[in-house]
Amino acid sequence: MTMRAPFTLVDVFTTVPFGGNQLGVFTAADSLSATDMQAAAHELNFSECAFVLNPGAADAVKKVRIFTPAREFLMAGHPTIGTAWVLASRGDIKLNETSTDAVLELGIGPVTVTVESIDGKPNFVWMAHREAVFGTPRRDRARVAKVLGIAAADIRTDLPMQGVSTGNPFLLVPLRSVEALGKCRRDEVAISKLLASDPDALGLYLFVASGEPPFGVRARMFALPDGGVGEDAATGSAAAPLGSYLARHEVLPNAEEAEFVVEQGVEIGRSSRIHVKVRRQGGDVLEIRIGGRCVIVGEGEISTP
Repeated sequence: MTMRAPFTLVDVFTTVPFGGNQLGVFTAADSLSATDMQAAAHELNFSECAFVLNPGAADAVKKVRIFTPAREFLMAGHPTIGTAWVLASRGDIKLNETSTDAVLELGIGPVTVTVESIDGKPNFVWMAHREAVFGTPRRDRARVAKVLGIAAADIRTDLPMQGVSTGNPFLLVPLRSVEALGKCRRDEVAISKLLASDPDALGLYLFVASGEPPFGVRARMFALPDGGVGEDAATGSAAAPLGSYLARHEVLPNAEEAEFVVEQGVEIGRSSRIHVKVRRQGGDVLEIRIGGRCVIVGEGEISTP
């Protein structure tokens, strides 16, 4: 029996249609199997699609499953932000206040989103992240540089190359300049070999941290080929670990609370702006959130066999 699955197309971490990171949000997915969801995500061929279901947890507004064109993820940043925006636009998240907290049930468990609204419409969405887990720093700068097609001198020596995760692990690589960032290339075979010793890592997150006020970051994310993503236009689940990393290594300009913007996707023509907020006390990060704006650009439905 053929089923018709409605979806909303939303561009995440942007205020400009056809900018940011593309997302398909299937708003009524309870009748779809995991096989159907994977097939639909492969058909749209965005970096991720989100599937909204009735929640299992009493305090959750909805359950959300996230699929790339090739596999399911337990959590991801831009699908969570984009789904919250769509749910708020549809009235599934009631915007009775100018700031509304809601719980979404993801594969990693409950995640709190905060929707800031104007005149009952979403204007900004924040997503809370878990405490970051840090891996052992890597010392093989020459090898990483060769994989990326840049010189070893293009990688900073005062900051470590390090795996960090708040749900999804990435190898963070600090670069010296935006010019070096632009020269980096994505070699699937070389990246796969590089990360073979870190089998949980989803990809390389390359970043340049500005030393001049206002503080900001330019970044690129090269994913492993088995995720079906390639180079991502915006990676919220990497921007959050980056916030903890920059706090731990005393790069952030404010000792207790800092907010900065990660600009990503420029090199692939999908400029995205991910806001990161880090609150800390002493050497401990107490809270980390990512956020941004979205633009709904279309609606449709897919017929599943």
